[in-house]
Amino acid sequence: MEHKKIYYGWFVVFGCLMITCTMVPPIMALSNKFLIQVTGELQISRSAFTLANTILQGLGIFLSPMVSARLARGNMKRIQTVSIIGFVLSYASFSLATNVIHLYISSFFTGIFFLNASLIPVSMMITNWFIKKRGLAMSIAMAGIGVGGTIFSPVITWLLGAYGWRSTYCIMAVIILVLALPAALFILRKRPEDMGLLPYGSEDVSQQEAAPKSSPKKADIIFPLSVKESRTKVFFILFIFGMLCNGLINTGSLGHFPPAIEELQGPQVQALIISMYSMIGIFGKLVLGWLNDRFGVVASTAFGCITFALSFIFILFGQNINMLYIMALLFGLGDAIGTVTPPLITSAIFGAEKYGEAYGIANSFSQIGLSLGALMVAAIYDTSGSYNTAWILLLILTLGAFAGWVGAYVASRKYCEKPLPDSNTQNA
Repeated sequence: MEHKKIYYGWFVVFGCLMITCTMVPPIMALSNKFLIQVTGELQISRSAFTLANTILQGLGIFLSPMVSARLARGNMKRIQTVSIIGFVLSYASFSLATNVIHLYISSFFTGIFFLNASLIPVSMMITNWFIKKRGLAMSIAMAGIGVGGTIFSPVITWLLGAYGWRSTYCIMAVIILVLALPAALFILRKRPEDMGLLPYGSEDVSQQEAAPKSSPKKADIIFPLSVKESRTKVFFILFIFGMLCNGLINTGSLGHFPPAIEELQGPQVQALIISMYSMIGIFGKLVLGWLNDRFGVVASTAFGCITFALSFIFILFGQNINMLYIMALLFGLGDAIGTVTPPLITSAIFGAEKYGEAYGIANSFSQIGLSLGALMVAAIYDTSGSYNTAWILLLILTLGAFAGWVGAYVASRKYCEKPLPDSNTQNA
């Protein structure tokens, strides 16, 4: 009996998961686990420490379009491999800091390499490899962020207690190198055509793990406007507004949930809650991807934004530990909007052909939000001595992200040459 070969795109998904598992959590969800020790030893404010991550995220504002264009045209394997090595060395250099300027210099170089090695190439590869089941593939790849957060949150907590923040930076750098570099070297491929394959879900049945049954050809969406032509349209303004809000709410929450929870319930509860919402986030990403494939990008966006918004209500009552457990559940389910929804909404509007250019611009506006979100929350805390005002503001901005994304998708449909669902709404 002949055995079907596993479509190689699923190995690419696994390689992308290894990248997101190791490289993204230390920059996003877990970066502020170092906050209390670093600010205490270096005698700097929380806002000063948070500015280091603002610099890191802010580079994407200017570099994302160039990075996307370079990855689309160039040798992605070479660029990603060199960038992983550069990222590891830059991240380890945080351990050498003796003042806040050193932190800012390390952040600058870490940010450059992070852009070239992590989320942008991952989303581009998944979009290239998948038409059918793109939502599932993207959600599995991005679930690595939750896997990494679940695993590394207690690891970093233990390392900080046992060895201090300087050694912890170095140990984490070695872990990233050992796990991420082999994935880039031996597993990841830029596009299926490089291996004589076609995207999963295309018309060539002989090269697919499972061929579409209902139509002679299943193609990705064709959006008639160029990205340049789209920039003056209402849907594009709504699109980038959603991306801006998304960046603000993600670093605002991920950057300050750890210290906020530690102040409310102590470091052990903090580690437990972070592990909880990171682990639930794995499931949340898969649910969002399934909803996207089954019901479309509007349904998946609504699910993610509503659960994410509700989490800010429950953390307002975090003096009660049970409220934090509910917050962790909701935040984990909704956290996928930070990483899974942006590439899905971009491909749903523009299709794979224009994805790279469109996502480069989208990521620039996401990075504006990412660079300002944690700093905004830190400033609110430093001014008021409480996070409550910040949580209410982030709740409102989450609703803004939902309105922007859904409004952009709906408004963009009138420009299609014929009525088409987004590329992710086709049933398996």
